[in-house]
Amino acid sequence: MASFHAICLYCGKSVYFERNKEDEYVCPYCGRHTTYSELLAGGNIINVEQARADYATAHEYFSAGDFAMAEKFFDKVRKIDKNNFFAEYFYRLSDIRRKRQEGKLCGAEFVMDMLAESVAKMKLTSQPVNVKRGFLLHAFAETESLLGALYDTIGALYCKPEDADTARREYIVMGRDCRRLTMLDRDAAMLGDGEVSAHVVSVCEVVMRALQRAVSFISSGDALSMPSAEICDEAKALYGVFIHFVRTIRPGYTVGGCEAVYKDNAAYNAAAKTAVLEFARSEKADARRFLTTRGEAFGNMMYRCRTAFDYTYNTIFVCPGGKTGSREEAALIGDAILFSEQIMMPRASVGPDGLVELTANDYSVLTEFSRKLSALVSELETLDKPLLDSSLERLYSSVCEAVRYRFNEEEPRLRREIDEARMQKNRKYFHYRNLMFGIVCASAAALTRIVPYTGHRLGDRIRLLKIGKQAADVLLYMFGYRLEDIEKVPKFSSLTEIYGCINTDLKLLS
Repeated sequence: MASFHAICLYCGKSVYFERNKEDEYVCPYCGRHTTYSELLAGGNIINVEQARADYATAHEYFSAGDFAMAEKFFDKVRKIDKNNFFAEYFYRLSDIRRKRQEGKLCGAEFVMDMLAESVAKMKLTSQPVNVKRGFLLHAFAETESLLGALYDTIGALYCKPEDADTARREYIVMGRDCRRLTMLDRDAAMLGDGEVSAHVVSVCEVVMRALQRAVSFISSGDALSMPSAEICDEAKALYGVFIHFVRTIRPGYTVGGCEAVYKDNAAYNAAAKTAVLEFARSEKADARRFLTTRGEAFGNMMYRCRTAFDYTYNTIFVCPGGKTGSREEAALIGDAILFSEQIMMPRASVGPDGLVELTANDYSVLTEFSRKLSALVSELETLDKPLLDSSLERLYSSVCEAVRYRFNEEEPRLRREIDEARMQKNRKYFHYRNLMFGIVCASAAALTRIVPYTGHRLGDRIRLLKIGKQAADVLLYMFGYRLEDIEKVPKFSSLTEIYGCINTDLKLLS
């Protein structure tokens, strides 16, 4: 044997030695001395001919789709040549494909093992750069394909509403396992190469889509599943890791968006808008008097509107990468403001005694709801101000029209009966008291602390505030302007705060 291939006992790198009489060899990488017998005893002498023969056999089985036999022969090559990164890679790829043939789900952990272990061994060899580069291009492309298939499989496998949480956990696990991608040796993985890095970015984008899916609402028919706070927090953290990594190899990288989440969100919004139209058609007669018939149609419409609103908020502000600045994002927010119109609309119905009962959002509920609405408004202002203006005009026009109709219908009778009702504390007294408070709460929707948007003076918003002030004045009169009496009734505890805010905003907006 004039020469031989071996693996250094000390640094683990593949080396090529010329035999000599002294039987002493120096590793060109670490400079440590060793002998042929020491290398042989350590199992570090490579039988090149046997490795080539077994590798060729393995590839024949691999090409024929017999992944079990391919795995067996690639494993033999791994044992003969510990640093053969091609054998390492195809051994693990054969294992993955064999399991898929058997109907088993191979998680991202197996894919990352295939990639990371191969790159680690490649670093220990002196193969030409073009050979390593070609390998990396293939390996990253295959990794993207396998992770894409895993992403699709999770979605298909856990598509029922009751499986939503399991799907989320699987997407999160996929993100956790793929963190190893961000820890690859930059030089060994040639991350500075433009074409290689492009493939790496594509792999990361598959993982980021999975993390987006983990925190997106998952709808199946009428059922809608929301992510937990823990899932959202971990998905955001992992997403941040991948964004940071991508930007280290692709400076200036901008998030490509979340098309899949947007598409699902838009589909759910479409169903919610259909529910609104169906309810409007069923309410044509009562709608002229701004009356609402409560029942299945109304309940379905309100559920759809509220869940669609929350869905959109979640997509844009919770889903990583949800803020894209695109027309699609603006359209989603426009839908959300449309749904908020139904949510903020006061609802009047005829009670058993023939008197109209009015219900509106409690101020604390409205304040909590407005936190999300204000965020959506601020975002839309940067994306499409004309759409925002028209959406808010429509919102306040609808609410104002309903409130003004109810107030004007009751006001003449109220004016005639209020003093007698106030003195006797009779049934009409309590009716008017509740009615006026409902109008005050409905008018609170126009407060700038609910939607702090004062880009221009919205006429209906000001009119709504003025009606609220009138209703509050009536209510205060009915209580004899005694704040202590108002505070004794928990239902009216927010009256003084709303009244003060209405007066402040009227000065601001007028």
